[in-house]
Amino acid sequence: MNLLANLDHRPARLSGPWRAGDTAWIGFVLCIGLAARLFHIESQPFWLDEALTFQRVHLATPGLIADSFANRHMPSYFLMLQLLLPFGSGDALLRIPSALFGTLSAGMVFLIARRLGGRSAGIVAGLLMALSPLQVQYGQEARSYTLVTLLITIALWGLVRLAQNPLRAALNVRNPAFDRCSWAAYVLGSICALDVLSDAAPWLLASNVSLWLIWRRLRSESSTHFHVDFRRNWLLSQALVLLCCLPFYGAIWAANNGHVLQNFDWIPPLSWRNLRVAAKSAYLMRVATVIRFSLLPTAVPLLGLLVALLGAIGLFRMRERLEGRILLLSFAALPLLLLAISLIQSMVLPRYILWSAAPFFILAGLGASALPRRILPAAVTALVLLCVINLAPIYRTETKPRWDMAAATLAANVRPGDTVFTGDPNAPTMLTVLKPKNAAPIDTTAVVTPQLDLALARWKQGSRVWAVNGRSAMGEREGLDAFKTRVAALGTPALQIPQGKEITILMFSAPTSEN
Repeated sequence: MNLLANLDHRPARLSGPWRAGDTAWIGFVLCIGLAARLFHIESQPFWLDEALTFQRVHLATPGLIADSFANRHMPSYFLMLQLLLPFGSGDALLRIPSALFGTLSAGMVFLIARRLGGRSAGIVAGLLMALSPLQVQYGQEARSYTLVTLLITIALWGLVRLAQNPLRAALNVRNPAFDRCSWAAYVLGSICALDVLSDAAPWLLASNVSLWLIWRRLRSESSTHFHVDFRRNWLLSQALVLLCCLPFYGAIWAANNGHVLQNFDWIPPLSWRNLRVAAKSAYLMRVATVIRFSLLPTAVPLLGLLVALLGAIGLFRMRERLEGRILLLSFAALPLLLLAISLIQSMVLPRYILWSAAPFFILAGLGASALPRRILPAAVTALVLLCVINLAPIYRTETKPRWDMAAATLAANVRPGDTVFTGDPNAPTMLTVLKPKNAAPIDTTAVVTPQLDLALARWKQGSRVWAVNGRSAMGEREGLDAFKTRVAALGTPALQIPQGKEITILMFSAPTSEN
């Protein structure tokens, strides 16, 4: 039998052709996702990572590239944000690209789930991605996590198409029936993801195991040379990926003298509690705080259980299909690899496993597709309402420390000759980046230092001291009582000013002659 003669020039679509109703539904998912990300996008101030983004994009291009590599980052995302600077540099403007990328990720999740399980699968998967609290949180941050997620969903879309019609994937590139679109989506999505953030590296492992599964299927089911031809295309794709990515990873390695896993001691140690926090926030629709490894109370406690159940049903329904194994690999590779690394250096954080939520939500959508079609409108309405209620803490709760308030208070009250002592060594960066608009930097009026000895010496010389307790990022936090004990040599504070939940400013008057 001539398998080539039976090739369809279109990739297999197991869920039926695209219809007008699908266009309306993906538009709905995109609108919901964009609204969730743009709503109150500027209400939370920058935290440390975003402040560093702000500083980096204001460097000259050579300095931006060098600073990125020195901090184990690819410069591509920051170079892209530089293009926005002529239009301003406010919190919202630098965050809007993340909102758009996160929204498009929800659209890609819809497309993949729709292709595998029909419209109901696409709707549920897309809505979960659009309204996932963690996805929305990072859709409101000036960081590259949602861009990487979008690029990997594009690569996953191409990989799923390759698995659906492996014969077309094995053809020579010059053959009219060769599946150029699928290979291009997989290769370009993978290259761009790897060249934006190293968090995408596990995708290369998961996708290569997936391609091996496709090759094995061809070898076992075809008596022709297709598995050999597929292997040729597979190796060529990996050569292109490595050619476009290895130089950048080599630059990171060189800039850090090979110590790429150092300086991660701020990540909390591996524990069952921390694993639960990461899993629940990434996959089970819980809201996590940014600088504390903890979850906020949820208004919909059964939502996570429902999503987990749908994911398990979807995995069960797809257990015999090659695409199901690809989704499982895409979901599991990242957290499992980080767990393995964490045996040496703790690396489990919700944002580090962000993109693995996309294949998980696709599986949940495939589980939901088992529901009778007649109840789909009611089910979707209920899902949207529950997810929106579940999102509320993001908009009404302080999830990031209010360094903007602290900067404004100091800018309004610090006088020339004063000293600002910060317990967090990164606090001077926060106070500089988050100073009130048109206000002069605080360090032009006062000495800003994280060194207590310097602050104490200046106080003895007649300087007022403003001692700021609070942290800018995840890590060990010094409680207010411990901070007061540390600065006890400055005497009793004349003022104690709380700035949100995380920050307190203590003002110590200059010593009198009697002291």
